[in-house]
Amino acid sequence: MHAIQVLEFDTVKERLVNCCETSLGGELASALAPLFDPPKVWDLLKLTAEAHDAVAKHQVPSLGAIRDLRKPLMIASKGGVIGGVELFQVADSLMTMRNLRTFLRAQSSTMPRLSAYAEGLPDAKRLEEQLFDSLEPDGSVKDAASVTLSNLRQKKKNTTSRIQERIQSYTTGKTRELLSDPIYTVRDGRYVIPLKAENRGKIRGIVHDTSGSGQTIFVEPEDVLQLGNALREIEAGERTEVARILTQLSAKVGTIAVEAIGGIEAASHIDLALAKARLAYDMKGTMPIPQGNAWIQIQGGKHPLLNPETTVPLELSVGKGSSVLITGPNTGGKTVAIKTVGLFVLMAQSGLMPPALDIRLGPFTQVWADIGDEQSLQQSLSTFSGHIKNISDALRGMKPGALVLLDEAGAGTDPAEGAALAQAILLEMSKRGAAILASTHYGELKAFAYNYEGFQNAAMEFDPKTLRPTYRLVMGAPGSSQALRIAERYGIPKPIVEQAREGLGVQARDVAAMMEQLELSQRQARIAQSEADRRADELKKSEARAARKLAEAEEIRKNAHAKANEVIEAALREIRLEAARLFEELKHTAGDQRGREEVRRQLSDLQEVGRDFADEFLPKRSSSDSPSAGSLHKGSTVRIEGYSQPGTIVDAPKGKTVLVQVGAVKITVPISSLSVVESRPVTAKPRASLQLSKAMSATTELHLRHMRAEEALRDLEKFLDDALLAGLPSIRIIHGKGEGILRKVTQEYLRKHPGVATFRDGEPAEGGHGATVVTFK
Repeated sequence: MHAIQVLEFDTVKERLVNCCETSLGGELASALAPLFDPPKVWDLLKLTAEAHDAVAKHQVPSLGAIRDLRKPLMIASKGGVIGGVELFQVADSLMTMRNLRTFLRAQSSTMPRLSAYAEGLPDAKRLEEQLFDSLEPDGSVKDAASVTLSNLRQKKKNTTSRIQERIQSYTTGKTRELLSDPIYTVRDGRYVIPLKAENRGKIRGIVHDTSGSGQTIFVEPEDVLQLGNALREIEAGERTEVARILTQLSAKVGTIAVEAIGGIEAASHIDLALAKARLAYDMKGTMPIPQGNAWIQIQGGKHPLLNPETTVPLELSVGKGSSVLITGPNTGGKTVAIKTVGLFVLMAQSGLMPPALDIRLGPFTQVWADIGDEQSLQQSLSTFSGHIKNISDALRGMKPGALVLLDEAGAGTDPAEGAALAQAILLEMSKRGAAILASTHYGELKAFAYNYEGFQNAAMEFDPKTLRPTYRLVMGAPGSSQALRIAERYGIPKPIVEQAREGLGVQARDVAAMMEQLELSQRQARIAQSEADRRADELKKSEARAARKLAEAEEIRKNAHAKANEVIEAALREIRLEAARLFEELKHTAGDQRGREEVRRQLSDLQEVGRDFADEFLPKRSSSDSPSAGSLHKGSTVRIEGYSQPGTIVDAPKGKTVLVQVGAVKITVPISSLSVVESRPVTAKPRASLQLSKAMSATTELHLRHMRAEEALRDLEKFLDDALLAGLPSIRIIHGKGEGILRKVTQEYLRKHPGVATFRDGEPAEGGHGATVVTFK
């Protein structure tokens, strides 16, 4: 496929191969090709999305131990024997596939496509364990593989030890002087000593070798020879037993060979899906969203093979019935924009996530691309003929819904003929249902895109101040080529540029100036729109903050209301109890006038207590109740709204403000925020009971956070006494979580307190382990 080559899709696949953990997964990545059937494309992308979630949310088992063992497994399935290394690798692969199977089955509800591959993964734990018990990673057979092998290796060890002891005696005993060196060595598996040639025959044995100079002969002493023969016999038995074990293990592997091959192939597909997910994270890819057919819309797209830190994001949409002609300066990024769109389509339709902020995709039926210099000396093709050959191939094989990418449509020949030919080609492709993204410098094609339905202009932005392209694509308007400005920037002498400008003619210069002014206006409009969007975003954030504050205030109001209800209920309960007691006492004082008067007085006092209590909950006065300046004078006692402590007026009011001293502080406040504190004559307070007094002031919460244990116990003891006197049914003690010291101290004290019925940790809404809820007896 020509488009894969010119769009450099193979380079993307190389990055994908590097993300694979298995060699077979890498082979699948190398052979990856886009699909053009929409249901299959979305199935592939959904599989990648599941893998993406798996990598993000779970510890996916590593697949690195799974090797391509299909050939040795086939040998084993036919009764052949495979080596120890391959058998150990089989065990390693079986264990990895079993762990992967367990992981995927646990995620079957959230990853149905990925977990479907789990059915092809084998579970041969017993065989896997037997292989691990019998083999070392280097393929050697362990002593524990069989009793016979263990015995043979023990005999081998003992015999070797005896040989070494015996031959060592020749290097340290009276025969030492007969040797060239007091050492022994091994030649062809036999233990020998270096005997001087002149001493030949003085030590009986077999000569196995001679030194290069002929002055030393290597002799295996006769007594060592017998032990050496015994060692050879043991080693032969060992080799036979090892071969038997490998044959036995190969036969067992052969019974599950077909299943294991299927598992390795299934694991390679899983590896490919996970590699796609890792590549998506590496290049900050995004999952395409379905939208129509033969359509792609890109926001914040960056070419995956360019440096993402310096690449300007691409904003573009192109599809069937909405083709785009890109114009603008040379080196302005037109070709990169076209390649980015083509590469995004190939990636998405191969199950990859292209690097962008947002992608809307309706899969295309084909991708045709004619990009770059198509000149070929071998095929006797010029640049123009190379382009025309590619376009001819596309026209012959084009299907409705194809994506066609044309770089410099009609270039390489006479401008007038090239523009006319390009226009005819674009119209024919559009009639056949293709979506076209093309670049051009021809003014005729810019006008064509304006006049024909289904086409629109787009331009690569150019900054006239710096004489540099900004590489930003602007939809909806054509751009000028800026050839003269770029020539000047790259060093063409100014007189030559001026002469060229004069040669354009008045009309051409006017059109160029108009295009530049249009580009400038569009840039200013985008800046204004960006600022408007920024302010709209700030407004939304402000509205969200305000809504959050209102919600917090409503929550505070609800909590305050609930606490007030608790206090009111406790006080009313005490008032009712006290009233009931007084009425009961009144029944028993029918003939006692003094007693009746005393009860009536106490009832009056109780009524006064209730009235005072009710006054505490009256709404605050309105601003219309504010005192007038004339009613305030120096020395008046007033209360400032928001302050609990009364103050004294220091000076007469001036205008709408007055100076008030509250404690040691003097402040100037509006008169409207004051209320006059009436001075009352000192009278005896009603004799409300201590319990009722406590009920009036009791609260249901105690905060102990940040206190030392001694302080906390002191406050806790007093709070419990007050709560019991007030008749509260339950309280909440907030001690915080921290290291748990205050919680432990608090609950140990509550456990011993005689007035406590039960206590428990708070529910999540009550503060969890940071609070203890107490119920009294």
